[in-house]
Amino acid sequence: MQKYPEVYSLEKSLAILEKYKDELSVEQYEQNRSIICNLAIEGMFANEQDIIDLIKVDKGERTPDGIINQYKKEWGVL
Repeated sequence: MQKYPEVYSLEKSLAILEKYKDELSVEQYEQNRSIICNLAIEGMFANEQDIIDLIKVDKGERTPDGIINQYKKEWGVL
């Protein structure tokens, strides 16, 4: 998995999402924007990999469980 830098603001997370706007329907874009904003309320900010994962789930290319398992393997938890 490619490494992307961490993000420390909602504005930067939304700027990353904006780069991928043309790949999403209006509904998908708004849903992902809402997810990103809700994470920010908790002090968590989506980096580019997080946003790419959201888009892949939207497109049916990945499942949330598959992404979680991938991270668990990388962290040596699984």
